[in-house]
Amino acid sequence: MTTSTATRDDLVAMATFPLTRPGENTVPVRMQTEHLAAVESNLEQRGVPAEIVEKYFLGLHRCDELPRELWIGMITDAYNLATATAGAPSHVAALAIEWAANDPLQRWVNAAPDGPGSLQDTISEYLGSHNPFPDELRVDVLARDEASWVPATIVERTAVDEWTVEYDGGEQVWRDHQELRPHSPEAG
Repeated sequence: MTTSTATRDDLVAMATFPLTRPGENTVPVRMQTEHLAAVESNLEQRGVPAEIVEKYFLGLHRCDELPRELWIGMITDAYNLATATAGAPSHVAALAIEWAANDPLQRWVNAAPDGPGSLQDTISEYLGSHNPFPDELRVDVLARDEASWVPATIVERTAVDEWTVEYDGGEQVWRDHQELRPHSPEAG
């Protein structure tokens, strides 16, 4: 599945009908509903699971007309969050996407004309104010072979995107969010 960020123009192009009435700048509820159906169909064709689509699009069903730019910003944000969640490369990426979808300020930033930012920007913003791996948490650490995971314990957070972990044998190493995930009994 491709997870490239869609632009506002991409989302407008998914509507095979005018979003507004001639001479007006608001999107009627009927057009919002039809646009949502077209976008949700596109996501389904791209392989985005239905529960992810529902999570980000359920709140977009409205009872009021909305200014065109606001509507396009909201639906672009939801589309990009859904595709990013479906292709999230790490535990922290999924947490950051969830945070961006629910944090009022981040939703406002993402709905801006030049938003949303890249997934990496969203992860950086998230890590700036959240610690997904608190001290003494059991985690799995990506092994050097990059194919398996090894159990360890978080010792401390040493930077915005860096934690000291201690393996069961006592060795301590630094790892970033892409090399950590919550502990699973199947690891190791």
